[in-house]
Amino acid sequence: MSSVQERNPWPYALGMYLKLNIFIKYFTLQVQGKIPEWLEGVLYRVGPGTFKIPSKKNPEIVFSFDHWFDGLGQVHRFEIRNGVVTYRSRNIASANENYIAENGRLPVTDITFGQDICKNVFKKFFTVFQASVTPRNLANDPNQRNVSVTLTKGLPYPEGKSETKVTRTLVLGTDANILKSIDPVTLEPIQNFSFEEFHPDLSGPMAPAHSQYDAETGEYFSFVPNSGSRSEYNVFSVKTDEETGKPVTTILATIPSKLTQCDFVMNGAKILWERNLIRSFDPWDPNKKAHFYVIDRNLKKHVATYTSPTFFCFHTINAYDEGDDIIIDLSQFKDNSVIFQLTINRLLESSEIDAEKQPQKFELNRLYRYKLGNVSKNLDRVNLNYGNEKFPNAEIVFAVSEDLNVELPVVNFSRYHMKKYRYVYGVSRSDSNSHFLFDRLIKIDLHQTDNGSFNHKIWRQFGCTPSEPIFVSAPNAVEEDDGVITSIVLDGTKNSSFLLILDAKSFKEIARAEMELGKVVPYGFHGLWNDLD
Repeated sequence: MSSVQERNPWPYALGMYLKLNIFIKYFTLQVQGKIPEWLEGVLYRVGPGTFKIPSKKNPEIVFSFDHWFDGLGQVHRFEIRNGVVTYRSRNIASANENYIAENGRLPVTDITFGQDICKNVFKKFFTVFQASVTPRNLANDPNQRNVSVTLTKGLPYPEGKSETKVTRTLVLGTDANILKSIDPVTLEPIQNFSFEEFHPDLSGPMAPAHSQYDAETGEYFSFVPNSGSRSEYNVFSVKTDEETGKPVTTILATIPSKLTQCDFVMNGAKILWERNLIRSFDPWDPNKKAHFYVIDRNLKKHVATYTSPTFFCFHTINAYDEGDDIIIDLSQFKDNSVIFQLTINRLLESSEIDAEKQPQKFELNRLYRYKLGNVSKNLDRVNLNYGNEKFPNAEIVFAVSEDLNVELPVVNFSRYHMKKYRYVYGVSRSDSNSHFLFDRLIKIDLHQTDNGSFNHKIWRQFGCTPSEPIFVSAPNAVEEDDGVITSIVLDGTKNSSFLLILDAKSFKEIARAEMELGKVVPYGFHGLWNDLD
């Protein structure tokens, strides 16, 4: 690969242009290589797909979303059956799009990251959230509400809703207390609902897009930060009762706190998280501590708190017990500046400017491993008087270097979630890439070598922007990395996308399924693999 190529702009902007086409009807992709015979299922993807909406009254007037996170959502479905790959997609907020086209503004039910992004972001965001996004304001139209960050399968459905197999199958989430069920085959939105419909104490306006799931117990875990006269987190679990078929919701702990938002992780017996996302809109104070809360699932109470130097984190990776210690892995930034850099104009500008001419490089994140030591000896140290706290430290076991940065991290979830594991997969940026969007996939071996470094493998192709990798375990797998990695890749040199399949062990390409030129899957957030029935 020539140095001239490396200095050229990285062509990912096509994934953020006006409005990308949707394909409600299936079409077949062209397969190169050989898809493993055992690999049959559906890969779903979700993320923003519409960023500019012309006015119906005057098409020259165009409403533009300012922030990448705000684009109206699309969901995508890649089905692999008998070595053949088919694709379809659908908008999941068409009512919002119609409203904007007619009125030139967002509906009152919507929230955004990008309103006046350079002017007191937290105040603006919080005002919009408080004024409009409450469960009582949910629209009846399932095509309203932009819910497009994560996908979950098998989440119990609130009692009193339509309890068909379809509505139980696929649920979209976002960083608000709003969920959207969709048909797993047609992708058609079915219904909006909230966590308040599971339990009246879960009425706050926000909730994390990322829930946690325990495959052994069938429980889903999340939390809702409540606001008002008392600011607190309600951490809860929900599962389907085997006898009645109805959802059972349990409040595990209520923790007084400032209103914040974050991702969180879970090990076998406890739930853990670090305060983060909405707090990131506060003026950043590097002297404040990050807090790790430990909640005992059996005792149903908050049992310990640990602190560390402050950081910003989009995604946790995994957590597990190691004797009396808890190990937590996550991908972190040193501060919250990345949020302010993810405007559409900044990203498009980055794509169109040579790397060596970039006015400001995007920050690289790093994989950190923390240890919450001697948990049993630190139980009940939960005084939440923030000014006088004396919590034990969360020990930094190691930090992987920036040249092995990893985002949208995944593991072999089906076999190693909440267990000691070795391999993490994700998207990454190479040293020569000063643009924000990622130019490679990475596999990192977390067993350190004798000199303290980490073995790793890379997949990279010039002009190609990969999405979050999804690990699919091989049948009768023996080793942790027996399986494949799937990722949707935008090829900016061909103006088309393809489904990439890598051997997870060697990290070598074994097949790809290509779209026709001009057919593009926009660069989204998260995906989900579901085996064929």
